[in-house]
Amino acid sequence: MKVIKHASTYINVGKKGHFFLSTENSNLNDFEFGYINSNVGFNCDYETNYKGLLVMPTNNFFEFNCFTETENGFSVNYLNDTYPASITENVSLINGLNVLTQNVTVKNVGDKPFTLNKLSAGNALAIGIEGTPWHITDRFTVYYALNRMQGEGQWQKKSLKELDLFPASTHPWEESLFRLQSLGSWSTGLYYPLIIIEDKERNECWFFEREGGEAWYMEISVYGGYTGQFINVSMGGADEKTLWNKELLPGESYTTTNCFYGVVKGGFEEAVKELTKYKRKTNLTSCDIIPTFNDFMCSLWCQQREDRNKALIDACYEVGVKRYVMDAGWAVEGTWEPLDSEKFPTMKLKGLIDYAKSLGIEFGVWFEFEKTNYKENEVALANGVNDYLLSKNGMVLSPHSPKLNMRCKWGTDRLLEKIRKLYDMGVRYIKNDHNNEDRYGISMYDNESPSEGTRRNSLAYYEFIERVKKEFPDLIIEHCAAGGHRSDHGTLKHFFFQSSSDQEDYRLIPSVAQGILGYLAPEKMLVWSCPYPMIYNVHYNDLALTDKEYKELSSGRETVFNMVSSMLGFIYLSGRPDLADKLNKTLIKEAFDVYMTYASTLCERYPIFPCGTKNMDDKTFNAVGLQREKDTVMALWALENTQFELDLSKYGFKSFEVIYPLSVTNAKLDFDGKTLKAEFKEKYSACLIKLK
Repeated sequence: MKVIKHASTYINVGKKGHFFLSTENSNLNDFEFGYINSNVGFNCDYETNYKGLLVMPTNNFFEFNCFTETENGFSVNYLNDTYPASITENVSLINGLNVLTQNVTVKNVGDKPFTLNKLSAGNALAIGIEGTPWHITDRFTVYYALNRMQGEGQWQKKSLKELDLFPASTHPWEESLFRLQSLGSWSTGLYYPLIIIEDKERNECWFFEREGGEAWYMEISVYGGYTGQFINVSMGGADEKTLWNKELLPGESYTTTNCFYGVVKGGFEEAVKELTKYKRKTNLTSCDIIPTFNDFMCSLWCQQREDRNKALIDACYEVGVKRYVMDAGWAVEGTWEPLDSEKFPTMKLKGLIDYAKSLGIEFGVWFEFEKTNYKENEVALANGVNDYLLSKNGMVLSPHSPKLNMRCKWGTDRLLEKIRKLYDMGVRYIKNDHNNEDRYGISMYDNESPSEGTRRNSLAYYEFIERVKKEFPDLIIEHCAAGGHRSDHGTLKHFFFQSSSDQEDYRLIPSVAQGILGYLAPEKMLVWSCPYPMIYNVHYNDLALTDKEYKELSSGRETVFNMVSSMLGFIYLSGRPDLADKLNKTLIKEAFDVYMTYASTLCERYPIFPCGTKNMDDKTFNAVGLQREKDTVMALWALENTQFELDLSKYGFKSFEVIYPLSVTNAKLDFDGKTLKAEFKEKYSACLIKLK
């Protein structure tokens, strides 16, 4: 067995090319069985689900061919005679990190076509043979994050048995399986594609994640029942269950989307830290953080009007906002021409942009690059372009809200000119949204399967984004998908910020913001803050507050809670600051003043979870911090419990100070170097502290 030392990870390579990771040099020397680090299927049927020692569902074994060390990692090649296929696992080592990236290439080396029905980007095996048997429920803990509309980042913490992973025999074909999957272009609409497995006995924690804004699956499996030696995690690009297959012609190759995985000493926090390091290292874009306002959430709700926008711009100037973003309602969606005569009869959109600039405020707009309409398609047809609209099986995809085919160069050229018009008007920020997912995929060219069509469209989308960034280097592009529903790393690395959620109830935002820090770097995580909220559909027509609401807001408690919830990410101010009284405007400005003292250090900080991750149904209290060597900024939220304690003994803090709010005193805190005791005056109160 060959052992490669990488950072503090040992990569143990068996004689048949299979490899697994550990934080120690393993004693497992009889590593001779037929696992490979990919999950491949050809014309799969029931029988193939257990042949090939189960992990590789093929009719015959792939025969190990060669192991090759490369400049940045290694590759393993296998051959198969039944289907004349060559499979190559391409592994890259990330300098200084306990992370490996992998993709898989399958090539048809025969003279007849064959069909791939299943292909994973990689399998990574967490060793479970040494010590207590794998099925003992308190040894391993599995973490994965549920995402729902307005309920993103809801981490689940389960034992193997709670995932229905338990043994029943000693037969080698026995399989225990747990699966997560996603269809369509909302790659994080149901789950975030990340699994973390903690081994408390060995004090090790593995993490497995895959990229790409397309369909995917991830499977945890154990084979061999009571004699099972590994917990296997498959990071799948697609399979038949996710509407994918791919015919390979003679000489043709197919390469999967990337996955990345690794192992660290410690638990959930340590795994999240290593993942955050990796995402920062592979990020393709960044910019300075400045105080920003958007007029959508609990604010104008797309009811754009000249006087309303001007009043909000004035309020933004008062509280120190440096960027104003006009959300939906400014244009004819699809043609993206401003509704100047209807919405902005005097100033026009250009006049509002110039007015904001006169106050030193940068201007931005909401957009949906992938959204078009039938009028635009008529122009395309008149120009001889027949593939302008996305389709599936010859039918327009989402006919009520048609979408641009990102592989249509005529269409993306035309879209680029729409963006150029806005840029020439002075727009320097675009909130790019994706509100309607391609749930059942795209099939437009060469009889492609729906999931493969979605993948190809996503890759073309990334290419377009990079083209826009090159064309307009000072244009900042935020990414949104009805909140956080396409926030996988393969997508997000192309963008400056990610809208984390469209949650509008301020009492529920702490759970969302805390949970999302488990998979998004804080400097990329955009969180709404909505003081003086205009609750949707209550005052939708007149956009006014009642006297009772004014009275309830006058103490500043709700404003402070809103601001604290967003101060560990990118603050996205909304609500109605133009209606706020003097105290509340002071609290908003004070939050920005405090935030800007450490905003530039967000990219140096890593999340810590002193009370674990808490879901929305936990109404007690919550806390999360961003740590660096010098200090830690921590948010404290009293929900229904106004008194609570946090055990901070493992972090080594010596002192603390309240840094927000300063205009009001809303809590009594005490810290003895180990336990932080908090007592708030009212329910649903919050504060921000700094620990050293």
